[in-house]
Amino acid sequence: MRTSLGKWWVVGRREWQVSFQTPLAYVLLGLWMLVAGFFQVGLLVSPYGGTSDMSQLVDQLVVLVLFLAPFLTMRLLAEERRTGSEELVLTTPISPVQWVLGKYAGAMMVWTVFTLAAGVFPLVTSRLAILDWGSVGAAWLGMWLFGAVGLAVGLFASALTDSQLVAAMVSFAILLLLYLANIVQTSGWVASALSYMTLSDHLTSFTVGTVALNDLIYYLSLIAGFLFLSIRAVDLRRWA
Repeated sequence: MRTSLGKWWVVGRREWQVSFQTPLAYVLLGLWMLVAGFFQVGLLVSPYGGTSDMSQLVDQLVVLVLFLAPFLTMRLLAEERRTGSEELVLTTPISPVQWVLGKYAGAMMVWTVFTLAAGVFPLVTSRLAILDWGSVGAAWLGMWLFGAVGLAVGLFASALTDSQLVAAMVSFAILLLLYLANIVQTSGWVASALSYMTLSDHLTSFTVGTVALNDLIYYLSLIAGFLFLSIRAVDLRRWA
């Protein structure tokens, strides 16, 4: 009998394999590298962009993540629900927790490939200027966590519907609200709350080369929260 960890890993490994059996992952990876390369060239030739300032590239790449994450997650649970395979899976000994965590793990493996692939840009830049690799590592960790939140949000959206398009739209809307929460003109505790909710505000410490505990807790809390909501959504359908 497989352990709980084994079941979780089997789902994640299957999701990883399925992701790269279709052209979508390769197309998205190609677009990711193409647009990231365009951003980096723009920073290198711009009089306002520092040659060795990778933080500007990360700030631009996380905007791209707002669009990328919905595409990476839209089919995770929505497609399983549409085809009826989710119902079959959940009648097996696999629990909703193992099912959701496995799906998320598979998506995170794909996102890690995207994050590592983007590492080619600091490597190229290091031929032109001296980089602080500690700062680069912190910035890349921040981007990876930003994407991890995006995948958790996307997984939750995918758990709500059997339409991939609807899942992608809901995911993008939630991410956009979290990214732009602090643009609302207000004051007092409301302004403080909105500022704390804003995804981009918590990225700043990473892009300047530090890993602040409160920012790390913020990202991990969002991930845990949306995974919990995804599990609840699946669990409710299981007993419906």
